Amino acid sequence: MANCQNSNERLFGGAVVLEVADGCPDVKPAEDEWLALAAGTSKGFDFNPNTVTSDADDGGGYVETIVTNSDFTISFEGEVRKKDKLDQYGVGRFIEYFAGELKAKRQPGIWVRMDYGPVEFLGYMNVTALSSDGGTNDIVTFSTEFKVGDASTIEVTAAEALALTTDLTATKTVATGSALNMAVVVAGGTAPYTYVWKKDGTTVSGQTTATFNKASAAAGDAGVYTCVVTDSSLPVQTITSTACAVTVS
Repeated sequence: MANCQNSNERLFGGAVVLEVADGCPDVKPAEDEWLALAAGTSKGFDFNPNTVTSDADDGGGYVETIVTNSDFTISFEGEVRKKDKLDQYGVGRFIEYFAGELKAKRQPGIWVRMDYGPVEFLGYMNVTALSSDGGTNDIVTFSTEFKVGDASTIEVTAAEALALTTDLTATKTVATGSALNMAVVVAGGTAPYTYVWKKDGTTVSGQTTATFNKASAAAGDAGVYTCVVTDSSLPVQTITSTACAVTVS
């Protein structure tokens, strides 16, 4: 399927991603500190609401249910690899961290972030389950579970779509020898963003920021320019600017 801006594919595969980050509950991790936990096979969440009921006579004949709190839980299952990929936190490091925190008589807390399609769960949570299974003829697997460690850190937010707040104009004229400047501004998605400038469909070397800048325009710079912006979310979001026809006079 083409990367259509109005596509509405169903959730599958990488649409649900779980990441973790070291740290304490008083400081939210920076974007580059988040790492995929491991080679995941299953991810999920359960709000586990605790409830009480009332059968008082002012309920119109219906028993009324009241949610008192939520035992929010995130679960993860994955495969054990002898060597984790560089962009993963890793099973070995995760087990060592858990055991080390228990030995130090501390809570095994860790930052957890899970993108669930258009929704993102984030918070400082405690590791409340960690087990493994594997036989001689089986792939070795592990499972873990996270429960709220610091309620003040829990966030459930809708993922903001990547959008251009400043787009290119449809046309632009520049005199020979003058500076050729164009810029886009994006919002939403997940920073940092990657910028690829293209002229007549071909990537322009050396132009990797939100601003296209050439100090002295020449006749060969005439053409149709676009800027393709990609964010750092999983799965990634990509948006392409309006095509700008540049004339060098």
